[in-house]
Amino acid sequence: MKLKESDQGIKITEQPKKYATVGSFIRGAFDSKNTMVGFDEDLDQMMDTLTGDESNLQILSVVGMGGIGKTTLARHIYSHPSIVSHFDLHAWVTISQQYSVHEILLGLIKDIKVVQGQGEQLTGCNVDELGLRLHKILFGRRYFIVMDDMWSIEVWNAIKRFFPDNYNGCRILVTTRLSNVADNFHSCTPHRLPLLDEVQSWSLFCDKVFGKLESCPLELEEIGKTIVRNCGGLPLAVAAISGLLAKSSRTVEYWESVANDTYEALNMGGDGFCFEILSLSYRHLPVHLKPCFLYMATYPEDSIIKISRLVKQWVTEGIVKPIRYRSLEEVSEDNLKDLIDRNLIQVRDYGSRNNIKSCTIHDLLRELCLNEAEKEKFLCVAMIHSLNSLPGSINNMRRLILQRSSDEEVFQERSSDEEEFQQEVFDAMNSASCTRSFICRGSEYGPIKLPVRSRLLRVLSLGSIYSLEEILQLVNLRHIHFEDPFFGDELNILESLLSLPRNLQTVDFSGTLNFRPISLPTEIWEMPHLRHIKMSQGDFYLPDPPSNNSKNGKLKNLQTLYKIRNFRCTNEVLRRIPNLKKLGITYRGLSGGFGWDYYEVYNLAHLCNLESFNLDSRGLSGGFGWDYYEVYNLAHLCNLESFNLDSRWEKLPQNFDFPRSLKKMTLNSCQVSWGYLTTAVGSLPLLEALNLEDWAVMGREWNPVEGQFLKLKSLRIVDTDLVEWVADSSHFPNLEKLQLSFLRQLKEIPYGIGEIGTLRSISLFSCSSSASDSAEKIQEEQQQLGNSDLQIRIET
Repeated sequence: MKLKESDQGIKITEQPKKYATVGSFIRGAFDSKNTMVGFDEDLDQMMDTLTGDESNLQILSVVGMGGIGKTTLARHIYSHPSIVSHFDLHAWVTISQQYSVHEILLGLIKDIKVVQGQGEQLTGCNVDELGLRLHKILFGRRYFIVMDDMWSIEVWNAIKRFFPDNYNGCRILVTTRLSNVADNFHSCTPHRLPLLDEVQSWSLFCDKVFGKLESCPLELEEIGKTIVRNCGGLPLAVAAISGLLAKSSRTVEYWESVANDTYEALNMGGDGFCFEILSLSYRHLPVHLKPCFLYMATYPEDSIIKISRLVKQWVTEGIVKPIRYRSLEEVSEDNLKDLIDRNLIQVRDYGSRNNIKSCTIHDLLRELCLNEAEKEKFLCVAMIHSLNSLPGSINNMRRLILQRSSDEEVFQERSSDEEEFQQEVFDAMNSASCTRSFICRGSEYGPIKLPVRSRLLRVLSLGSIYSLEEILQLVNLRHIHFEDPFFGDELNILESLLSLPRNLQTVDFSGTLNFRPISLPTEIWEMPHLRHIKMSQGDFYLPDPPSNNSKNGKLKNLQTLYKIRNFRCTNEVLRRIPNLKKLGITYRGLSGGFGWDYYEVYNLAHLCNLESFNLDSRGLSGGFGWDYYEVYNLAHLCNLESFNLDSRWEKLPQNFDFPRSLKKMTLNSCQVSWGYLTTAVGSLPLLEALNLEDWAVMGREWNPVEGQFLKLKSLRIVDTDLVEWVADSSHFPNLEKLQLSFLRQLKEIPYGIGEIGTLRSISLFSCSSSASDSAEKIQEEQQQLGNSDLQIRIET
């Protein structure tokens, strides 16, 4: 493929088909008008680095998802007059997925103007001979080389020896979709391109469709903005759809048809190149990552996807392959990080310890998932209002996902007859005889009745239940998730739910609201595959293991128990759950007949794999203190990373030691002193997040000690009587986020806090006016010092 762009001074010579495929076509089609929107700041930053005073060879990388504008930015840099005049030699080479080291070196030599015309005599040279020739050409000269679309660090490792460091300001610019590739170039921090906002997207759209001298007609403006929003800020999609509309009829009817089916227009109107360039990322995935990526199509557009739930679903769906010495959940998390590094999934929200809490997937990538998944019969996604038009191939689909229509009026119309609605869903499931996973997204659905042919189901996720008796027949069930409340006698059926499916792995009632705790059956101890039991809005009672089975019934795979009410932490029970990682316990309504010694909480110290512990001790009985129950023995939980303690006004003992492994701690109503907090908590070597809520600490003055809280990144203080807070930057040297709420007596935030180099945000809610004034003053002082990154948020 041969592409010449004389208007930019770029010459890309003929390249072998095996490594210059779609990429070359995209560069020509994507930006023939030489328009760049939204990258001005990125361009300025990179230009400063490229022409800066650093004499050693530097490698800059631009990373982002396919179509986000990496090549466009690189092209503008490459052709910029200051770059052209600053460097002696310039060359551009496209790497792509199927690369050839020989052809890359040959392409670079040909593209350098000083040796043009010598391509024929170099064709027969081997890699070492070409590399030596390139090295001689570059030696002693200030050169600038762009390596576009790099998919593997092995490419760089194979050719880096041929680029001399002349100590005169040579630069290499690499574009890639893979974060792990960009991270390998240590000389400069990777430059990550964001998606365009709505204003930038609209500006690019108008420039492409109407040019510089024409504006969008008023009757098309609202429809046009809808089309732009459908592109989700992806420059490739905006350019593709605007290229289609620039050559089409400018009528309201036609633009509305494009707005109603933007994805089809992107796929067909531009010769399919938009989805073709995105599909390169999918085709490049290793085999073990492809099903994980395709599974993202089960979530509706613009969903905020909880990582904890996604990981559990991958495991129970059987799409994660085991690796020796690692749990399936750990392998799933590795796969997720790999997809994020490849810019196929975006991080939505981080936890207080910088762990990933939720993610999203771009609408176009989700559409790619959907197309590939249905093509490979991996899953089928259907809208509730269009069940009658389901494809005949649904019989062969292993996973059936029903979603509410995005058209609210259509949904309400179809839902007006509840019996008809239920029958449609029933018929769809009955026809999908091979379905192993059935998922209803959203809680607005009517109750679902399961057909007899659903007995093969392994994964079941529903909003509400028509009859729980049907679920008891699902002997192959591995994963069950309910969203809506249960009422009346159905609770009795639910309590026996775990009696039959011995293959059950995950029970997630995290969305249910219960009027009374659920008692799990004794048979739970005979379910060796069980991995997670979670109920966020209610509690459950865990029965004692049967005495006649004391040597068996070990739940080696159980990792989550959340939340158990009045849990008896006997040695016998804990022996049967040795690999528990997340535990939530609520103690309420303890009667005088049973003391805390009966519950043996101190035995939890034997759970050596526990990572997260939530203890709600509102039922702590009077007459006995913490010392009596030896709760301080929890300090022996050597792998515990997260600890949430709600003592409800029972003051912690002074000899209470926290596990040294803690990274996150939440204390609620513990009434400890600031001095105790500084010594007992501040000395924890790994602590990154500290939440102090509802009088967790009492006292009018806090004077931290230097050398404490060394790794603390997030500090949250809610509702206490703190007045004087004396601190400087050395007391919290790595603090990034400070949140203060209901501190109505606090005089001011220490001004030394603003001098912490890592601090990024200070948030105040319903605090004293003097504290708010001090926060604003800190921001002003930092701005005067050139620190514009510090964000202040104040709410009254």
